[in-house]
Amino acid sequence: MALDEVLMAAARGGTLTLRLYGWDPPCLSLGRNQAARGRYDPEEVGRRHIDVMRRPTGGRAVYHDREITYCVTAPVGLWGGLRDGYTRINQALGRGLRSLGVPLDEPLARRSARQPRAARVARSARAPRPVARACFRDPLAGEITSAGRKLIGSAQWRLDGALLQHGSILLYDDQAVVDDLMVEARRRAASGAAAHTPSTGACSLHELLGELPSEPAVVAALRRGFEEEIDIPSELDEWTSREMREAQRLVARYEDPEWTWRR
Repeated sequence: MALDEVLMAAARGGTLTLRLYGWDPPCLSLGRNQAARGRYDPEEVGRRHIDVMRRPTGGRAVYHDREITYCVTAPVGLWGGLRDGYTRINQALGRGLRSLGVPLDEPLARRSARQPRAARVARSARAPRPVARACFRDPLAGEITSAGRKLIGSAQWRLDGALLQHGSILLYDDQAVVDDLMVEARRRAASGAAAHTPSTGACSLHELLGELPSEPAVVAALRRGFEEEIDIPSELDEWTSREMREAQRLVARYEDPEWTWRR
């Protein structure tokens, strides 16, 4: 998260950056304003050797393990308003995934008015309240879905002329872990109540493709998608010593329990 935030400085200078990465150990990430204290069980988190951190962006909890996280930073006015920027980034992600043969839904704006009412309602344009609930349970208008189920959960943050959008691209659907870590779920289990394992609302590349491409192949496809959609050739770059120093300064906040469990 510190490195993602550092990239916003380059965005203020006019640079567009795509970063793709994974997590070790697995991590539960909380939305910036999401209620977490008393909702998630720190003891269960520790028992499973899972990290917990709070993102600078909003939204709800995401479990990061068998997935690829993307981060895009750009000048805040590059694509217009928040919704325009969100849409453009998702179009680039979708283009890359379709090149792998991933069957994705068409954007909501392109769908027929005769689409079944239930499907339209499921893809609300209103951002969900930041409650203790998994991000992938609630597909929103403009998000990347397949048959109405969310494949990528994303959130955007804008500050001082730069935008940061990042999200999780599921290789496998492990999002039920979010519910497993909730205090209420632990109470039900302790009382002997029957286990309830509702659908996570998510889908994964493994489910959609059957045979999962290698991670380098997925990364290459995402890079191509951005090159084609944004019409800018990508260049691999290294972190500068200045960026690493700034990240070290910022990382203290993301490691601070007072930030992680502030709500």
